[in-house]
This record gives sequence, structure tokens and C-alpha cells, in this order.
Amino acid sequence: MSKSRMLSMVLILLAGLIGYAAHRPAPQPLAFPPGSTSVTRGSQLVTLGSCDDCHTPQNPDGSPDMSRRFSGHPAGSALPPAVPNVLTSLNLAWRGPWGLSLTRNITPGKAGISGWTLEQFIHTMRTGVDPSGHTLLPPMPVENYARLPDSDLTAIYNFIQTVPPSDNQVTGP
Repeated sequence: MSKSRMLSMVLILLAGLIGYAAHRPAPQPLAFPPGSTSVTRGSQLVTLGSCDDCHTPQNPDGSPDMSRRFSGHPAGSALPPAVPNVLTSLNLAWRGPWGLSLTRNITPGKAGISGWTLEQFIHTMRTGVDPSGHTLLPPMPVENYARLPDSDLTAIYNFIQTVPPSDNQVTGP
């Protein structure tokens, strides 16, 4: 096959793909009334906040293991190496200039946040200090969540309450 014929075929394929993409209807965004605290709104905020990236263990292919959603750093799994002046991460654990962070279990189970009231959850998200006085460490973006209105934090809390509880006990910092 000649180079010009191959180039023509590639251009035809690209034109077809562009035409297909141009004729697909745009996805409709979810609309919520101001102040919505619904579970669906919480699900949307959790997705936008990429909470699964840090709180949900991964499958071998790198996708989130939704059967362990929000269960945090898997108990007994390896920790990231300590490398001076380098941020390292492994198995939902991070090391940086602040030390070691293990992602918490935020499911509504006993090993998670089952004992937290809505008010305690909002206080933790605003201040970065949980009900037991433990400071949330990086990479938790407390500064970003602190800016959310109470209704959004309530929606996140309401959604988290629908996730199956996990007994994964996260210990350490």
C-alpha cells in the first residue's frame, strides 16, 4: 500500500471520527436546586472531588476497587519508601516533608466514621481536625473542602452513609 493511499485512509478515518463526535448529543449536566443535600448531589460532589482516588484501593489494572470503596489504606499493605525531598505514594499511603499519611477508612462502619455526627463531619472538613483531635494530613485538601457550603458537605456526608461499611482498620498517622 502506498504512502499516499495510507494517508488518505487515515484522513478519512479521522474525518469520520470527527463527524461522529460532532453529532453526538452533549451529556446533560445534573442540575440541583440551591442548597440540595441529596445523596445524588453528594455522589456528584464525591466524583468531582476525586475522593475515590485517595480513599478507595485499586484493582491490579489501576481502576478503583468499588467493593472496597472508601475503605482507605489496606491494613498490612506495603508503605511507600522514604526518599529525601521526594513525595512518594503506595497503597493509599503517602510520604512527604510532613511524614507518613495513611488514607482513612471513611465508610459508615465501626472502623470508619460511623460514630461521627453530621456536625462533627462538617467541623472536620472545615478545620482538618477530627472528633478525636487527630489532624488530617496531606494530601487531604482541607482548604478546598473548608470552602464548601454546609449544604454540599451535608450532601457528601449523606452519600457516604450509603456506602457499604468496611472493617478495614487504618492505624497510624
